[in-house]
Amino acid sequence: MLGFIFTNVLTFIGVACGWMNPVIGIFVYYAFSTLRPTFLWHWAPWPFHNHSMLVGVSTLVGWVLIGFGHLGNLRYVKWPMIGLGIYLLSGTLATFGWAYRTDYAWHFLEIQLKIGLMGLVLLTLLTNPRHIRWMMWVLLASVGWLAYSLNTQYLEDSRFAYILLHRGFGGVDNNGLAMIMVMGVPIAALTAIFEKRLWVKLFCMFAALCMIHVILFSYSRGGQLGLIITGGALFAFCMVYLPNRILTLLVTVVLAVATLFLAGEEVRERFFTTFADETERDASASARLDTWAAGWQAMKEKPLGLGPRNFNLLSQQYGLPRNKSIHNLYLQTGADYGFAGLFGLLLFYVGTIWHCQRMTTMPTARRLFWPRYFGQMINLSLFGFMACSIFIGMESVEVSFTLALIGLATVAYVRRVAEVEPSADHILPELEEVPDPRDLRYDQLAA
Repeated sequence: MLGFIFTNVLTFIGVACGWMNPVIGIFVYYAFSTLRPTFLWHWAPWPFHNHSMLVGVSTLVGWVLIGFGHLGNLRYVKWPMIGLGIYLLSGTLATFGWAYRTDYAWHFLEIQLKIGLMGLVLLTLLTNPRHIRWMMWVLLASVGWLAYSLNTQYLEDSRFAYILLHRGFGGVDNNGLAMIMVMGVPIAALTAIFEKRLWVKLFCMFAALCMIHVILFSYSRGGQLGLIITGGALFAFCMVYLPNRILTLLVTVVLAVATLFLAGEEVRERFFTTFADETERDASASARLDTWAAGWQAMKEKPLGLGPRNFNLLSQQYGLPRNKSIHNLYLQTGADYGFAGLFGLLLFYVGTIWHCQRMTTMPTARRLFWPRYFGQMINLSLFGFMACSIFIGMESVEVSFTLALIGLATVAYVRRVAEVEPSADHILPELEEVPDPRDLRYDQLAA
């Protein structure tokens, strides 16, 4: 009942306020896109099912009424956004130009176009530190709540793990769900480190543990590999930037032992089949390698792409079972959107990581403090996403786009501040709300 009330109240707020203040609408929209209320509380008698669409339409109306937000943000992050445009344009051309089935391709392209449009709205609306930080909190709270809810269902009935394995959640399979959790872990962990308030630290640590447990009982080997890779990168970050390396090492050992304990024997056995030789590898692990070879073959034969998810319709022509996906985001994108689409997608994510990393070294980011750790935790999360994507082919996971766009909004804000900083800080009134970095620990931690 609480979820039912929460969802309908937020829907009312988002629809009623979105056209007047689209920032509120964008917060509600992305909360729903992560939580998927009708799947999370599937038993509720929903009066309508597409909450995100209702809020999204209201938000788009408000965005148009205020003159399309702050389009000047785009000039600071043009290359990643050009990459996103190339990706979407390639999919559109493939859909209406040479797709095997245009109707099937359009169904999947429509999702990507919606993600791209709402991403543009997000980037042009987040123009001050308060909104950027609130948006990050919306994302962290949504992923944390989702992880907690899935854990409660699993603890009530352990068979829920098999439901996730075979049916997925909210339109994504178990691998896509695990990938969302992998991206959430660095955000929760670094927020717990850098926030001063004790209750925030405890919430973030609890959320991170819930996310890790979801990855384990989802039986996603790609997600588990992504967690290991992301955990290693997070450990390296902490060893470099945190002053107490011995404490960091001890905490890492404790977390590693706890993770192995929570995994259980069945999860561990399934995971280690990933590295078994050909005679011991299970059917699922072997099929992944077969799909990679088929995806590369499709890219060579059709360099302009087969059309969004049209590879699945033609998978038998490449020696795979009918309606088989490629267990690799890059090869799936290359097969469906062509080499140009793959280039555009990589330019978007790699360009975002490059911009965020470069931003963390700017004197303005050091002075403001929060943009620096925002850039670092977004990069760690996107690194985990890109690692998972080697084994998972889910282009419809919106959390990765959301994280990247929050990072780009942060970059745009810092560069805008840097342009006016030499002449007068008072030109940007919001700077007065930023705490003095000398009152924070980061100056003592960062090199």
